[in-house]
Amino acid sequence: MMMLLQLQDYIQKHHVVSLEELVAHFQVPPAMIELILSQLIRKGRVKKIIPSRCGSCHQCGSHALVLYEWRINNAIPSNDQSAQ
Repeated sequence: MMMLLQLQDYIQKHHVVSLEELVAHFQVPPAMIELILSQLIRKGRVKKIIPSRCGSCHQCGSHALVLYEWRINNAIPSNDQSAQ
């Protein structure tokens, strides 16, 4: 629970972060971060953004291409059944 709150606070403070940033900051495996992020996404607090590739150099790691954005209104999506 504490990790969820810490992750939530970090994203809220920075507005948009990459998975790579989160892994570096919290020093935990990407799978653990993604598990917590999935909860925040399901609750409507965070939005996953997958930008198009910037070019064909392939120098960016795959984690750098996935971004997570804090949703200001934190609305639960209407198709989320957990709110009912």
